[in-house]
Amino acid sequence: MQGMRNKLNRKAATGVALASVLALALSSCGDSSSGSSGDGEGGDAGSIRVAMVCGGMTPMATQMAIDANTFPDGLKVEKLCFDSGSDAMQALIGGSLDVFMGSTEHVISTRAQGLSTKGYAGINVRAPYALLTETGSDVQSVSDLEGENVGVTSPGSLADTELHIAAEQNDVDYTSMKVVGAGSGSTMASAIKQGQVAAGMVSEPQQSELIASGDYRMVWEPDFDYASIIAVADSDWVADNEATMKSFLEGVATAADKAKSDPDWALTAMKEEKFPVSDEVLSSAVDAGITTIPDGLSVSEEVYKSTTDLLVSVGTLEEDAVLPYDEVFDFSYLPDAS
Repeated sequence: MQGMRNKLNRKAATGVALASVLALALSSCGDSSSGSSGDGEGGDAGSIRVAMVCGGMTPMATQMAIDANTFPDGLKVEKLCFDSGSDAMQALIGGSLDVFMGSTEHVISTRAQGLSTKGYAGINVRAPYALLTETGSDVQSVSDLEGENVGVTSPGSLADTELHIAAEQNDVDYTSMKVVGAGSGSTMASAIKQGQVAAGMVSEPQQSELIASGDYRMVWEPDFDYASIIAVADSDWVADNEATMKSFLEGVATAADKAKSDPDWALTAMKEEKFPVSDEVLSSAVDAGITTIPDGLSVSEEVYKSTTDLLVSVGTLEEDAVLPYDEVFDFSYLPDAS
């Protein structure tokens, strides 16, 4: 009964958040087409405002493209950093940015509210967060976390979704854990080290850095396909700015292809992110990150089904709310699109 009550409370909170997004969209109607970004004169590529949750390397293909400037001549790309995906989605719907390196869930939830978002490229098709604990901890598995404080970046985040999945896979009631928002990077590391949380969700490159230090070890890591990062945009904006969107996606695809053929080039590009890790750790994290980028930047129907099946299984998505593949994605603007 308590689990059902918590589930209903989470749904209510999600509904409030989505209602806020919808209200912002309605109050900002027209902003996305009248802002400073979009196609230039004569339909040429102009400028584009691209957002991501910074601090990690889950949107690695886009980070490399921006840092190494692999975009066609004439396209100006403005990178915007956000602390949370919900804030970035509000900015996208409100018209103050054009593309967000968000998640499949962002598209499904906003389309359920009648908004015209879609995913236009697959950026990362592996779940990025792993569960770490201090080396001397008594925690050996997810089952040891019942009744314990467990850190995620923020409630409702991708890290939180992954914790739901970790609990489901280990037959642990998610509500038996005391889930707290503990931030990312050094903030999460400190929370684990000081015992504020028994374990916490960490992404690359901090994940490799913490394990290499010898002070932290892995409790759980994902081993499934998951469309974790996609290029989300409003379809009306894309239709009005086709040249800009195609040029942006061409630049990201170029970076992805160069990374796969030359990991040293990828490492050089990612050093521009200034992660507080050693070159050795970053090199290892980059090599692993390259494998998470789908060929052609396209999310397959199989990966989409894997993603939604997992979301349904942990109760963060109702089965009847799963949208058809072609309503969530439009890959016709990618360079390899037929």
